[in-house]
Amino acid sequence: MSEKAVSEKPFLTVVSGNPSDEDVAVLVSVLASAGGDGGGDTGPVTRNDWGRPTDMHRSSWGMPSSFPNRG
Repeated sequence: MSEKAVSEKPFLTVVSGNPSDEDVAVLVSVLASAGGDGGGDTGPVTRNDWGRPTDMHRSSWGMPSSFPNRG
């Protein structure tokens, strides 16, 4: 092994208990997937307001209450 690999801190340390290899593998895979791909910022996100829940509270057009200022 190279000296760099030996001198680094371990990624995970078991403090108590006796986990099996499968338990450690599951924990490492969950932590690795939670960390993401490390790609950083992917750029601006396009806003999509289609189907917002607040749109369900608007009155329908064509009803008598659609034109409150007419008059």
